[in-house]
Amino acid sequence: MRFLKAFAVATFFFSFNLSAQTEYRNQELSIANDNDVYLFLNIDRYYSNGLFLNYRFVPNSYFGDTTRAKRIYDLGLIQKYWTPQNVTLEDPEDYDRPYAGLLTLSLRTAVFPKNDRRLSYGLELGVIGKPSGAQAFQEWYHEKFGFPQPVGWDYQVPNGLVLDLKMEYNRQFFLVPSKLDLITSSSASLGTGFINAMQRVDLRFGRLGNINNSALFNSLIGSGSEKLETHNYFFIGYGLEVVGHNTTIQGHLFGNNDYPYSEDILPLVRHLRIGFATSSKTTTFRLTYNWLSREVDQWAAGRHAYIGMQIDYRIQPGKSSSSRSQ
Repeated sequence: MRFLKAFAVATFFFSFNLSAQTEYRNQELSIANDNDVYLFLNIDRYYSNGLFLNYRFVPNSYFGDTTRAKRIYDLGLIQKYWTPQNVTLEDPEDYDRPYAGLLTLSLRTAVFPKNDRRLSYGLELGVIGKPSGAQAFQEWYHEKFGFPQPVGWDYQVPNGLVLDLKMEYNRQFFLVPSKLDLITSSSASLGTGFINAMQRVDLRFGRLGNINNSALFNSLIGSGSEKLETHNYFFIGYGLEVVGHNTTIQGHLFGNNDYPYSEDILPLVRHLRIGFATSSKTTTFRLTYNWLSREVDQWAAGRHAYIGMQIDYRIQPGKSSSSRSQ
């Protein structure tokens, strides 16, 4: 009897220690860049550049607790800027889109109530205009790499504050288990910068998992990361966006908009994306081709395309502290 008791105690402690050695990754650093220069078509227009720096983490209290939905917090610093098709034109009467620069701090939470569902919500707070640093960055960038100098930043959308609430809901449907799936995404923005809603459908094929452990949704940390396997997949998506207001085109939602140049929006914009993602236990690389239909209600304005590249690095391997993580 004493032997059985000792064996039970030893088994308990071995199980506890084994669970304590379960590796996970609870933090991720990410850098991404959008730019049409990657198309090698000698163009630099419309949505000209976007730079994204993100830090994501999962609280330690969520590890091993199967009664709580997976939750990821995301802190981001984002700079974007937009220009007309021809940045060498001096007269704003010849522009087909305003110059605009935006710098925001984003705070978001992603919750996965089930393996195949995700709800993301948060806010973006920032500045538009010269304080965004967009003018200084593009002028430096063009001088450094020999592109024509933009001459119209004096007519950019003027200084102002931007506060937007963001929400997105995603649902996954497997067509072929672990190989082919369909993901629907419904998103909306409401605030002083952007008012819009979009419905998107993405088809993925390759080596796939559920979206609560997916590179597409930056969810390769937290629960499930201790048994993450290398995976690669392609995706193609199409979306329709209903636009209510776009400050980078129309100017500020409130206040005096009596400045040299702005344009009217088109209420419906089409989005197409095609991409590839590959992930290891610690790193993800994603490459995406994006195409947008015309956004500006101006006869000279055209469609636009750009390439997005993203690298994620998952850090701080940890040890779970509860046998519930087994």
